[in-house]
Amino acid sequence: MDLVIVDTAQIQPYIFSSNRLRENIGASHLVASATGAWALEAVRTLVPQSNVTGELTLDDSGRIDEAGGGLDAEVLYSGGGNVVALFRHNTHAKAFTRQLSRRVLEHAPGLQVVIAQQEFEWGHSLSEAIQATLAKVAKGKRARVLSSPLLGLGVTVMCRSTALPAVAVTPMIGGDPGSAYPASAESLAKLAVAWGRDGQRSEADKRLHRLIPPPEGFDYPSNFDDLGRTFGEQSHLAVVHADGDEMGKRIQQIGEQYLNPGQNRNYIIALRGFSSAVEQAAKAALRTVVTQVMTRIDAHKGQMVYHNAAGKELARIKLKPEDGRWLLPFRPIVFGGDDVTFVADGRLGLSLALEYLKQFEQETANRPACRGRITASAGIAMVKVHYPFARAYALAEELGKSAKAYRRKLKKDDSCLDWHFALSGLSGGIEEIRRREFTSASGSLTLRPVTLGPNPSQPAHSWDVVRSGIGAFQGQEWAGRHNKVKALRDALREGPVWVQRFRRKFNEGKELRSVEPSMTNWPKEGWHGKYCGYFDALEVSDWFVPLSGGPIP
Repeated sequence: MDLVIVDTAQIQPYIFSSNRLRENIGASHLVASATGAWALEAVRTLVPQSNVTGELTLDDSGRIDEAGGGLDAEVLYSGGGNVVALFRHNTHAKAFTRQLSRRVLEHAPGLQVVIAQQEFEWGHSLSEAIQATLAKVAKGKRARVLSSPLLGLGVTVMCRSTALPAVAVTPMIGGDPGSAYPASAESLAKLAVAWGRDGQRSEADKRLHRLIPPPEGFDYPSNFDDLGRTFGEQSHLAVVHADGDEMGKRIQQIGEQYLNPGQNRNYIIALRGFSSAVEQAAKAALRTVVTQVMTRIDAHKGQMVYHNAAGKELARIKLKPEDGRWLLPFRPIVFGGDDVTFVADGRLGLSLALEYLKQFEQETANRPACRGRITASAGIAMVKVHYPFARAYALAEELGKSAKAYRRKLKKDDSCLDWHFALSGLSGGIEEIRRREFTSASGSLTLRPVTLGPNPSQPAHSWDVVRSGIGAFQGQEWAGRHNKVKALRDALREGPVWVQRFRRKFNEGKELRSVEPSMTNWPKEGWHGKYCGYFDALEVSDWFVPLSGGPIP
């Protein structure tokens, strides 16, 4: 037999290098296709007997190790950017590699695929063979020669997205000649699967509607400007990147449980079940996020309106109509595994990320094949709508890594999140930015990253603390009083003495709301030890629209 593993390299730059949402959507669809439908189609068309059905799903009843023959090929699992398959004959394995490689080169130019092949005998440990082949994949990624693209001969026009030579001009949007632009083969391939033709949905939209269907009368936007922005008032979007925690460790633990060659079939069942369960959990979590968004929407007026307890309007998000449907202020870009990226109206970024983390934990906990509740770490970058999207995604990814690092440091089995408002340009990484802009003589102005649930070892660093502060600053006493909010923000930067002066001058001597009982100095001085208790909540109060509570008119 031959064991074949397919992986992709440099996925993030491929998907998020463009500032055009359609290209990001198309790139994500091509990545999913390369290690999904295209790989399964190649197995099904090349191999007489396989476990791939006509609907491109895996038939669990078909086995390559059956007595008396068995299948000629068995896909062990496909998803999360990987394909693992066993081929009885070497010729089939090589033909699969050729066909998939050719299809990627022709239909997804610029996408880098790494394929490793290794001989395998069923009497040996499949778990050890997969680990050895994955090591070959990792080595192949590190050792591959990075080619320099041919930038054009003679006079050429540069693609506005990739800086490669343009080979054609993109189709116009709505008959507007200004919407067409010169594009490279890579950009055109992405647009080909993200652009609907003759009133039909694009391939990318069909996949999204199949996996995460929008409510009746609603659709997902294909442009950043259609995410619910209020022109002249709000023009910001949120980029949310969430990644499952310790997924590699869980897969390794499955392999260690089935090291004995006599357990190869049990190993396949466990590995396939884990991959499928995580995928289903992530999709279910996103579907619930859509359902929760709908609880905030007035479907007749096409808007989301948020009021505080006193009835004061704090936010109004107007949805854009298109072809008789309202466009949701939310669009998944990467989905189908534990790695999820979506964009939304800037005022919904935090609440959507929180809802997704909560639902992902619940969905995995309810699926035995997930082997226990799985947490995730999320980064949320709030930027202006026309901020370079590649940089916005890079910031969200860096924030996600910050949250993941905090979780490892805390050694707590809980989801964590981190966020940042990039309302102007960025200079340096997030740690450097916080040392420069969020540190005063008194200590750290920010509590981020924070845990999703309670944090007994570091109680100040939990979302509940920030949420309690937001509730105070969105209340009747503070909402709309920008001078008072600015004065408190300035006082917090200066330190405890200035906060006490603020209380006497602007707050009638009253203490600030207690948001964490163990931080006894916060209500009086705004600080306790080296941490400020209210700066995060002040910054977020004008940007946070929760998905529950507060009526809509």
